[in-house]
Amino acid sequence: MGGYQPLDGQALRERGARGELLVEREGRPAEPTGLRWWLREPRASAPADLRALDLIMEGPVLDIGCSTGRHLEHLMARGIDAEGIDLLEPAVEQAVLHGCRVHLADLWTFRPSRAYRHLLLMGNNLGIAGRLARLPALLDRLAGLLAPGGSVLVSGKDQRAPGPAGAADWSASEGRPYPGDRRIRHLYAGQVGPWFPWLDLDPDTLAARAEEGGFEARIEAGANGLFLATLLLRPRV
Repeated sequence: MGGYQPLDGQALRERGARGELLVEREGRPAEPTGLRWWLREPRASAPADLRALDLIMEGPVLDIGCSTGRHLEHLMARGIDAEGIDLLEPAVEQAVLHGCRVHLADLWTFRPSRAYRHLLLMGNNLGIAGRLARLPALLDRLAGLLAPGGSVLVSGKDQRAPGPAGAADWSASEGRPYPGDRRIRHLYAGQVGPWFPWLDLDPDTLAARAEEGGFEARIEAGANGLFLATLLLRPRV
């Protein structure tokens, strides 16, 4: 492939041969991404949100940003009709190799042949909005992919400081930048990728904005700031 290859794609193509793939939020230490689990290494720990997929009882399901298809495998093993989309060619190649139905596609231009009962945005993938100002457009796009009565399953991590003061600092008040409007970048094999915008939504803001966007939001808090959100599409009037 010519031109710049994103470091996450490079790490997948090389199967992590030159180290761990890290993600760095601006102003914070870099953290591991769970590359080994996505590569199906036997001793790698599964993410905590994997159990949330057991809430899904029927398809069709679209996994947005499905990477190498591990969530799809989990659903397909239970007989659930599921497919995915991802922007990284090495991820799509590995997903297809493992029997998953995955499209190399962008969420904004993907044209499915059907509506979905459930959409997955796991691992804080709502962050693809980039900025809070773009979240309404993203929610509208998700609603357009859903069948009536469908839902979006979202997992993320609350990046606010613990305690009431930390929560208050994250209020999305008018005229004040939202603290979750961040930049992140990847690090791999001694290389540092470019910064790109990413939205770190706190669960309170997510619930409020989802309600404004035509969804009923149900938030379940977990350990270490992890949370699971189910966004149920309300009937359009």
